[in-house]
Amino acid sequence: MRLTPILRSAKFKLTLESCVYGAGKEKFAGAWQNKDGKRVDDGRYSRFIKKVSKDLKGADDRVITDPLRLFAYGTDASFYRLNPKVVVKVHDESEVQMVLQHARECNTPVTFRAAGTSLSGQAITDSVLIKISHAGKKWRRHTIHDSGRSITLEPGLIGGEVNSLLKDFSIKHNVPQMKLGPDPASLESCMIGGIFNNNSSGMCCGVDQNTYHTMQDIRVVLLDGTILDTSDPASVASFTTSHAPLLEGLSSLAASVQSDESLVATISKKFKIKCTTGYSINALVDHSPNEPIEILKKILVGSEGTLAFLSKVSYRTVPEHPHRASAFLMFPNMHAACSATALLKVQGYVDAAELFDRASLREGEKDTKFPKVVKGVMGCSEDAAGVLVEVRAPTEAGVKEKIEACWTLLEEKGIQFLNDDMKANEFHFDPAVFNVLWDMRKGLIPKVGGARKKGTVMLIEDVACPIHHLADMTLDLIQMFKTHNYPDACIFGHALDGNLHLLFSQSFNSDADLEQYSAMMNSMGDIVAKRYQGSLKGEHGTGRNIASYVEMEWGSKAYEVMKSVKSLFDPLYLLNPGVLLNDDPHVHVKSLKVMPPAHDLIDRCIECGFCESNCPSKDLTMTPRQRITTYREMARLKALKNPTKEDTSRLWEFEKGYAYNGDQTCAADGMCQEKCPVSIDTGKLIKTIRQTERKRDQGVTRLIASMLANNFRVTAAMTRLVLTAVKVLRTIGGDKPLKAGSKLMRTVVGSTGPVYTEHIPGPARKMPKVATQGDGRKVIYYPSCVARMMGPAKQDEDSRETMIKIMERAGYEVVIPKQASSMCCGMMFDSRGCCGVGNAKRNDAVKILQTASQNGKIPIVCETSPCVKAFNEGGLMVYDPVQFLWHIRKELVWKRVEKEAMVHVPCSSKKMGSASLFMDIANRCATTVHPTNIPCCGTAGDRGLRFPELPLSSLQNLVPSPSSSMPCYSTSRTCEVGLSNSTGVSWRSLIGLVERATRQ
Repeated sequence: MRLTPILRSAKFKLTLESCVYGAGKEKFAGAWQNKDGKRVDDGRYSRFIKKVSKDLKGADDRVITDPLRLFAYGTDASFYRLNPKVVVKVHDESEVQMVLQHARECNTPVTFRAAGTSLSGQAITDSVLIKISHAGKKWRRHTIHDSGRSITLEPGLIGGEVNSLLKDFSIKHNVPQMKLGPDPASLESCMIGGIFNNNSSGMCCGVDQNTYHTMQDIRVVLLDGTILDTSDPASVASFTTSHAPLLEGLSSLAASVQSDESLVATISKKFKIKCTTGYSINALVDHSPNEPIEILKKILVGSEGTLAFLSKVSYRTVPEHPHRASAFLMFPNMHAACSATALLKVQGYVDAAELFDRASLREGEKDTKFPKVVKGVMGCSEDAAGVLVEVRAPTEAGVKEKIEACWTLLEEKGIQFLNDDMKANEFHFDPAVFNVLWDMRKGLIPKVGGARKKGTVMLIEDVACPIHHLADMTLDLIQMFKTHNYPDACIFGHALDGNLHLLFSQSFNSDADLEQYSAMMNSMGDIVAKRYQGSLKGEHGTGRNIASYVEMEWGSKAYEVMKSVKSLFDPLYLLNPGVLLNDDPHVHVKSLKVMPPAHDLIDRCIECGFCESNCPSKDLTMTPRQRITTYREMARLKALKNPTKEDTSRLWEFEKGYAYNGDQTCAADGMCQEKCPVSIDTGKLIKTIRQTERKRDQGVTRLIASMLANNFRVTAAMTRLVLTAVKVLRTIGGDKPLKAGSKLMRTVVGSTGPVYTEHIPGPARKMPKVATQGDGRKVIYYPSCVARMMGPAKQDEDSRETMIKIMERAGYEVVIPKQASSMCCGMMFDSRGCCGVGNAKRNDAVKILQTASQNGKIPIVCETSPCVKAFNEGGLMVYDPVQFLWHIRKELVWKRVEKEAMVHVPCSSKKMGSASLFMDIANRCATTVHPTNIPCCGTAGDRGLRFPELPLSSLQNLVPSPSSSMPCYSTSRTCEVGLSNSTGVSWRSLIGLVERATRQ
């Protein structure tokens, strides 16, 4: 094909200035062209923004034009960077229609964005970005049909959420559990819109259970604003009349393709394996030319937003078998591993088979647990390979039957195993054991990504081939990486489907780096597409990454068919132009993203976006990924040796916007770390920024913090006095005067002061007394400073008193340190950036508690979960309330005292691994327990009182919605206040519920 010679010609020189974002490239000065980097604002974008702002309700917050958020929202998981001219947050189909109308009028291309976890550059633009993600309750409706056998979804739901909905449905209605067919590794973060538009698959779904094969119906908005709902006969009938030329064009294409036997053979062969290169033109083969609606439905799958906007999709679900077992099989070489996999695939004995090359096994050798489970991996030969297999069935007996069939087959066929020991690595039924294996598989990306050099980008290529070629192609790709000097590269993937992921780090810091990457890509194209007739994109979508290789892989006939498909749906080329099909043979080496060193805490971030679903501010301001990418951009601008006026102005705009969007509305709870594949806690970065801010105010804040900390007994007393005054004033004049006073105060002190609400508690009472007798066992009880300042919620008891009652009821002598009234875990100072003061206060408390507990011999308990986490991080083992209640559960007599209850597990308890214990305790007290399933309520100490919009945004998707008839519980007083403020329902301490449930 023509592509490779052009890349190697002198007509286009690979330079940083022409290929890499922020490398000194001058702005394009010519007339507007519908090409990346050349979509200048010649007035059309100003007109578009004016029109949309006029027609969109709440446009001030939904038509984004400031530099900070344009950069933040323009970021996706790929290694490409384009900055949109405007971001529009749409809430329903009518708004999509309106935006598309103005896009046609102003000739402004649009790109649709869901979660932004795609890897090939298909969700970025330098034109108009239409964003449906992080829009609260919008785009998140669903309907389950036919006992869970099908489900209708809007595009803003996360894949993992959908499977949770199906699981809850099966439990509630006592029907078999079902799940989505597609199971990408990003399932807990990617959204239905992306799963559909990328035809995503994964470890187990193969080809048969991807979106193309499990999608039933769709509802879409076309470029001209027409809505087609294929599940509605009236909609189909109307569309058949109004869009006859489109449907006739599809029928004609299908007839033409089906009349070409060689093209039909090519298409059929390509889609027997995983293939997301180009359009799903198998739709033109799989359906009769007399079925244009069916063709349309299928051809939109994997179209990456280049043909229409998806507003709803119905899936046929697949069984989620409850019983499973896994084994890691070791082989002497790649051919033996792939031969075994091919046999198991043909017989259908295994549900997943994940291939590990030697470089991947080397990562396993470094792990502490993996070598203990996998015999033979340590020091295995350089030719060795491994396959992680999983067997699933409705019953345990069914699993065992499949396992025996696997061993019999492999033995009969004479498959060679490492050290000639076939059963050296048996199948494991225990999740604690087989999760070690799967954690290693899932951890390959973070292990390689986390170890990459600073300033490099982690790249993941995604290829596939017929399984009988898998071993040879894998070995050729290993040699390719050696040839092009990628020493950290490793190859792993879904061996059952001949699908490999190539993981490596790449620098884009010199012209030589670009030449290296370009040469490697050309070699990969030759190996995969030409030598083995494979797919250059198996499941990640074409995007910009492979757009210049589509014709090379498919040939000119199929490529012309794809171009015809694009022209039928989008003759104006306004829907995500440049993606999937692109006439620029160099597009894959342009607009490259760089990740300059910015801070040790975040330099390992790969901007995958997995963290975003856990962030309480995701619907309000920014997510952890967006905080990191904008921080990196600010670091880049600060590091410029000769910044232009534009650079200086841009940095000022970023810093101004970051104060609220990046800093003030960050809960800094660390829940982002729980989903981050490289374990980055963005909250720590924000705390570092706050600490820097404290240094800039000449130490005034730190001085005040030190005074408060050094006189903490007085601080607590003054807080109680203020809360007493609030209580008295509320009793005399109600809430209105206090709200007015709070508003006036904030005009003076700004966000330093809290916003008054009716759920602001009264003062805490005096420290409760404890009994002096027990059965010989002692427990040190540290009443948190929050519990010593804030009184309980309405109709609730003091959590200190109830905690003491429970411990005494279990036979413990409760000891409260004499210095308790002046102690603090330090977290309230840390969150304000006064980390030195916080550490000092925490260290003082740790010394007191260590002495009281005889260096840990006597257990220590605190009733407030976040405080416990702070102590544990300070090196002191303290039980949080649910941990200790679970510890003494057998010493108490339990009865369910509530029919129904809602509980919120604080983020600190989740990070400490106490969520399951929390639910266990709650289920002992109530017949039906509804967890909020909200990662973090957003209260974050007093931050939610100073920025009440943060918890209000975080909690808007509570299901079911709490009501006054349903009691609600948690184990953090500040979280309970924030939850109460945001839901309008009084949240109480779980400890009080436990006390009632364990009364004799």
